[in-house]
Amino acid sequence: MSTLVNTPFRSKYGFESTGFEVDSLGNISAKSISLVDATEVPDSDLPADNAFSEVGGNFRLSGNATDNPGFTVFRTKTVTIDLDLTTLNFNIYSDAGFTTLYSLGLTHDSGDTGVDVQGKTSGRIAWTVPLEAPDTLYYANTAGTVSGTITIENAPSAFSEVDITSTIASTSTTTGALTVAGGAGIAGDLNLGGNLNIQGIGIPALSSSTNLDLSAGNKIVVKINDVLLGSIGATGSALPVVDTTINNTTIGSTTPATAAFTSATVSSEPTANSGIANKQYVDRTAVALAIAFGL
Repeated sequence: MSTLVNTPFRSKYGFESTGFEVDSLGNISAKSISLVDATEVPDSDLPADNAFSEVGGNFRLSGNATDNPGFTVFRTKTVTIDLDLTTLNFNIYSDAGFTTLYSLGLTHDSGDTGVDVQGKTSGRIAWTVPLEAPDTLYYANTAGTVSGTITIENAPSAFSEVDITSTIASTSTTTGALTVAGGAGIAGDLNLGGNLNIQGIGIPALSSSTNLDLSAGNKIVVKINDVLLGSIGATGSALPVVDTTINNTTIGSTTPATAAFTSATVSSEPTANSGIANKQYVDRTAVALAIAFGL
């Protein structure tokens, strides 16, 4: 009788079992992979990002004379906090009423993690701020009688290239595959595959510090409140001049001016020698002169 040997992870090129194999090129196929990280003890060789001591029964940050000051941390980044407290202990809360502890991402140089890090009075805390952390958290003693505010922001990042594959359409300044809460600075060209919609309070401006070149492959179409006014094309402008004034300039006021029309109508009669006469005025005046001079 041969001896039965259990070898659940075995293959010609590597480990193999149900749902897991390695091919000749080293490619791994698996139904699922779970990664378990060992607890990292905070490094005490470097200065802490924030060092709390106790002065007069209040929290003090190193180099800060303000009692219970606020401080800022960044999502996905690890911040270190040194504690040197006497009557106080250090806790992080998710609410201003200090009833719910926020323990995600906490480790202590004692080896404690999560909620076991809460209430410490000494040592170093390393806090990897979760991506889903709210904008505001609070630190306080257990009783909640001495407290400060923690502001959580998105970490500044620098990328050589970003590819956003979401196809969510944008219908406002707060919707779409990418939204930016503040302004955006772009050093190079901006190419849009859709419409450019300018939204804002007051009168949004399209400005340039030098010449502004507006060009189109066919026409520049002008609409007001979705009503077509006309267009400007290669052969000229089809924009109507309706109820329009030219301020501070009288055409032909200093030099002679001429105009040629296929047809024109002047509804009012002239009141000055330089006024334009209509046909009715001319005909009536011509008849009067003919009678007066016997023509």
